[in-house]
Amino acid sequence: MRPFGNIIQERQILNNSIRSFFNSRGYLEVETPILVQSPGMEPNLSPFETIVREPNGTEHRGALITSPEYSMKKLLGHGLKKFFTITKVFRNDETFGGNHNPEFSMLEWYQQGADYQKCMEETEELIRSLKSVIQSPSTTPTQDGRFERVRVRDLFLQYIGIDLDNSDQKTLLNACNTYGIHITSNDTESDLFYRLFLSKIEPKLSGNIFVYDYPKYQASLSRLTLDGKYGERFELYMNGLELCNGFTELTDATEQRRRFEEEAEERKLSGKMVHPIDEELLSLLPSVRTPTLGNALGIDRLHMILTGKTKIEDVILFPANELFRDY
Repeated sequence: MRPFGNIIQERQILNNSIRSFFNSRGYLEVETPILVQSPGMEPNLSPFETIVREPNGTEHRGALITSPEYSMKKLLGHGLKKFFTITKVFRNDETFGGNHNPEFSMLEWYQQGADYQKCMEETEELIRSLKSVIQSPSTTPTQDGRFERVRVRDLFLQYIGIDLDNSDQKTLLNACNTYGIHITSNDTESDLFYRLFLSKIEPKLSGNIFVYDYPKYQASLSRLTLDGKYGERFELYMNGLELCNGFTELTDATEQRRRFEEEAEERKLSGKMVHPIDEELLSLLPSVRTPTLGNALGIDRLHMILTGKTKIEDVILFPANELFRDY
């Protein structure tokens, strides 16, 4: 029998402690919609899609959010300075169990007037505070507790021998061929980068490590560095598990539209549904103060790390591999 009591108690401590951390720093907690018209444009994500019907028969195409990011950034545009949310998010085409579940819990927070370096600092402080109240004696030690910071460029130089300052799609393609990594005829530079990263770099990430400054084609909704080559974006890995995705937020509406259009084209080429660009979000971006930090952190994975669990189904009361079991 699964330990429901432990999961419930641990999650209550975790959620209460997260709220206490942000409340003590002057953040407001907000609620954002789960069912929306524009769930996201990321080419690698597959939203759960549906039809929303009004009583008069009018139909609207909608989807469950893959992240609360769009709604949160609208609140930035409406003037909120420091705020966070704890919400459910949904991603289709995910494996059942291990490190993934199609429905999971996400913490997301924003602060105007601070950048991604400050966000890494605050993320480390959050996790240290949570370790003090929930960490299990069976938790795998993470070196001596230090949090390292390493640029993506340095990792590619160390493990693949590629300098991302001067690389192009052909460079990445040749590297994939060298290492026997599967490629397809319509792979983008971003696809090739991602496969190399997952195959040759991610398995080497042990301890607590912030990986930051991703190539501009992986910038997502982040601001570019001064040289224009990288996005001010980071991910935190703990014991080899990717935990969060943080940015200095992009506030240039013209540049954001261009990125949305590029991502829409990638989705179209891969046969995925192309959802409408969120025009309200673009209209509000110019009102956001620069810099602004933002971070999205998976609570279930954090729960795993802090309690020494190795499978996400061990920290969820009703995981997908039980809900959709064939009897």
